[in-house]
Amino acid sequence: MARRATAVQKERETSANVLLLDAGNTLVGDRVLAQQSKGKIVVEAMNLMGYDAMTLGEQDLQLGASELEARMAEATFPFLSANVEAEGKVFAQPYVIKEMGGHQVAIVGLTGLEAGNLNGFQVRDPLQTALDLLPQLQPVADIIILLTHVGQAVEEQLQQNVAGIDLIVGGATQGRTSAAVWDETRGVLILPSEQASRGHTGRLLGMAALSFDSNGRLVSHSSGMISLSPDFADDPDQVALVQRYQRESK
Repeated sequence: MARRATAVQKERETSANVLLLDAGNTLVGDRVLAQQSKGKIVVEAMNLMGYDAMTLGEQDLQLGASELEARMAEATFPFLSANVEAEGKVFAQPYVIKEMGGHQVAIVGLTGLEAGNLNGFQVRDPLQTALDLLPQLQPVADIIILLTHVGQAVEEQLQQNVAGIDLIVGGATQGRTSAAVWDETRGVLILPSEQASRGHTGRLLGMAALSFDSNGRLVSHSSGMISLSPDFADDPDQVALVQRYQRESK
């Protein structure tokens, strides 16, 4: 009998270059075990899945600096935000650069201004942050991805006003269209994301297939949502993780 793969395993088995990204507001949400562990179970689950990066959303900032620093230390992937500061310094890693398929791929994190001044954090304007940062990245990265939790309106401002962006992967789903937004002239794609609702986490996996030319210009794309139906296997390590936390919470 053939082994059933999880959705993420299936993509990694069938595609040469895969990034697994999270656009924020992930660590606590409305799940009891996540709330009780202050996001620790979420980080452990993301470690098991082999995430490449996540960006900070305003709900993540509500954990406070000390808890977030603990979660960042536990993660095997970087927490990103180029515009969240604490005590006058950038709090998280602003970006990460990964070599993929002969390309240098920069992934930049941006957090929305709606977070304001929260729990000792200050959030700088994401548009101005991108305008300041991307000229520094263009000489060292031929593909630039913005991993954002800023909302679609700001994503479109970034798409239209900041040179050098290839792809925007965003959260903050309020007011978001369900289709990708492609600016062919500027060569910038904004991917859609799931319309969040209570208990929605884990039902859908956003997927995009992207092709770049030798210069790192996006030349073709397709995207959509994969429904995590019973056709995909449960990861036994994830099941064991949840069961362990359930036992410890009693």
